[in-house]
This record gives sequence, structure tokens and C-alpha cells, in this order.
Amino acid sequence: MTVIISVANQKGGVGKTTVALNLSYGLARRGRRVLAVDVDPQFNLTFGLIGMKVLDYENSNVGSLMTGEIRADEARAVVSKNLHLIPSHLNLSMKELDILNGYNRERKLHRALTPLLPDYDYVIIDTPPSMGIFLINALTASDYVVIPLELSYFGIIGMQLMFNLMEMIREETNENLRLLGLIPNKFTRQTTVPKTRLKELKEMYPNAPLLTTIPKAIALERAQALGRSIYDYGDARASKAFLRLTDQIISLVES
Repeated sequence: MTVIISVANQKGGVGKTTVALNLSYGLARRGRRVLAVDVDPQFNLTFGLIGMKVLDYENSNVGSLMTGEIRADEARAVVSKNLHLIPSHLNLSMKELDILNGYNRERKLHRALTPLLPDYDYVIIDTPPSMGIFLINALTASDYVVIPLELSYFGIIGMQLMFNLMEMIREETNENLRLLGLIPNKFTRQTTVPKTRLKELKEMYPNAPLLTTIPKAIALERAQALGRSIYDYGDARASKAFLRLTDQIISLVES
């Protein structure tokens, strides 16, 4: 059975795309068949996975799929052996009005992905940093959410917005949506502030599972900019952290 996971946080700059990209690669390295889906109009995941080939998908991207202009099998790009992508495109924001005016608009992505699900073990959805129709579609289609966050004061306080949104989704469009866990991202031991914020996070949200902490590493940004995963870039600390995260998620959802 296919597991659909959204990587989401309404706050920008927390590393959602970095998590989505390296989790997708990690699952593929572990032999799982993975479909990455980019529903962010900024298309950072798409660029990180296929680079300038994003220009080839003007008429065969996630927006075209959600509006019914193309079939599901026409929207896929092959990234590697076990990893495929449904790309975003710079014209995705232009599709928003068509989706908003469409019937059953919150379930457009779910219906579009359904024919593809038998081909994959995991679907990883990268979402935009704002509450809008693309994020709502992603959460409506998902079994689980993982929430990357920076260990800052506003990052921790802002978690309540995500929890409120998830509760709304459960009540309105997807009663089975579950929080898989929080991912403390860009963690550094150079000051005591992140450790303090991590303690505060545990105290404020004691029922929210904490997943593997991802260290702050310039290599993560450089690898993404070069269209490579952290596993191929040579930063042992960051790559080991993402493999631990990958194995942890496999253990949680497959047990």
C-alpha cells in the first residue's frame, strides 16, 4: 500500500524542500519506489531534482495534472532508478484560479495521483510556505505530515498554525491525516540557543513526536543547487542524519 507524506510548514525558510529531496533520495536508496510531487509554485524541488529540464514541463506539470489537462502518466519525469517526479513549473500559480473554481477543489491532487499509486511505495509531497489551495490539496491527499522547523522562538510558536490547519483538514477533507513527526532542522551546537529551543519545543508540544535532528550544513544547500542529493555530495554528518531519518520513517510507517 502506498504511503503519502507531505512535508509541510506554513513558515518559509525552514528547509522543507531540502527534507523532501533528501528523504525521497533516501527512500529510493533503501529500495523503495518513490514519487516526489512538487506543488510549490517556486518549484525548488523540481529544480533540485531535474535542473533546467523544468522548462520542458510547461504543459505537463502538477498544475496541468490537477486541472485535468493531461493524464497522470504524462506528468512524470524519471530522476533515477527508484525515483520519479511530478514537477512544478513557473506557470503553476496561473493554474490556481482554475483549481479554485473547479468542482471538489480540495481533492484535485488526490484524484490525480490515484492512478499512479500502484507504481510506488511512497509519495513525498513538497508544499508551499503558505496556506492556500496547493497546501490544502497536499494535506487532503496525504496519510502523514512531517513538519521541518528551525529551533527559533518564532519557529516554535508558529507550530500552532500548522496544528490548527491539520485539525481543520481532519474535520473537513481528510479525517485520517496523521502527524508523523517534527524534524528539527539546521541544528547547530555552536550556541546554547538551539538546545534551549528544543527543550521548549518538547515542553510546548509533548504529544508531537520528534524525529531525527538534521544538522546545519552548507553542503545541503550546495548539493541541492547542483541537483544532487546529500548522499552524493560527501558531507558525512548530514548524509548520516538523513539516512537515520529515512530509516526512522520506514520503521514508523511499515511496522
